[in-house]
Amino acid sequence: MTLAAWQQILDQHGVAASGRPKPILASHEVTVRDTTSAKRFEKRKRMTQEERHLQILRAASKILAVKGDWGMSLQDISDEIGISEAALYHYIASKEDLLAMVLTEGYDTTESNEFAAFSASAVDADGHCVYYYPRYCLNTVLYNMQRPEMIQLLCVLSGEALNPDHPAHQFFTGRHIRRWEMIGSMNWLLPNGMNEERFFDLYTLVASAIDGLQLRWLADDSLDLLEEWMHFSDVIFPANVWGGISDPSERNPDDPRCLMPYTLQERS
Repeated sequence: MTLAAWQQILDQHGVAASGRPKPILASHEVTVRDTTSAKRFEKRKRMTQEERHLQILRAASKILAVKGDWGMSLQDISDEIGISEAALYHYIASKEDLLAMVLTEGYDTTESNEFAAFSASAVDADGHCVYYYPRYCLNTVLYNMQRPEMIQLLCVLSGEALNPDHPAHQFFTGRHIRRWEMIGSMNWLLPNGMNEERFFDLYTLVASAIDGLQLRWLADDSLDLLEEWMHFSDVIFPANVWGGISDPSERNPDDPRCLMPYTLQERS
């Protein structure tokens, strides 16, 4: 698929041509009409528990992306959302608890995998759902382009977490394998001769390439992350090897074959 075609997908998901997301403004202010004076005034809506949780999560993500865990204080969070530090403890147990919440709920989310997998799948004639890895990787890049703050957060925290004393050290040292356990369980259509060991090497190569490109993208506003990834993708997934199994659009919907024999699970 051409770069222009992928740009159409990007536009559908609200990402600007520069590769930066279009801002989404949210407010908890509601306007109430004063019928006695014909004036308008602002009244603050009381947040639900879920709304406050999301507000804290967003504030922590924003501050962590700039200051890191070692530079952030709970007072920073309190100041950002407009409550006292004592009130903040009604929603979190500790700073470590807040960090864990950001990492598990803010970055490696079910939503991110569902986004990447949804348009990278197809159902064969026997009703089996199979996945196309090159398209899945592209979708991961598209999703991350919509959340540069979270990408910066991951970069900052992963650098800090090189220190074994960092509270996120174990999260980052184990993250690659945790992700593999999820990736390795899916029904991927793979080229002939690719076994689980070779696919793990490919998965590691892709993860390293995306991480490296995202670092460059954060540092250079002129970089088009999508275009850069498409160039990398041509090298990582050469057409003479991955032709026909790169994207669900390449599949003939009238194909009567069961595709499971072409998946990693059937070869393992």
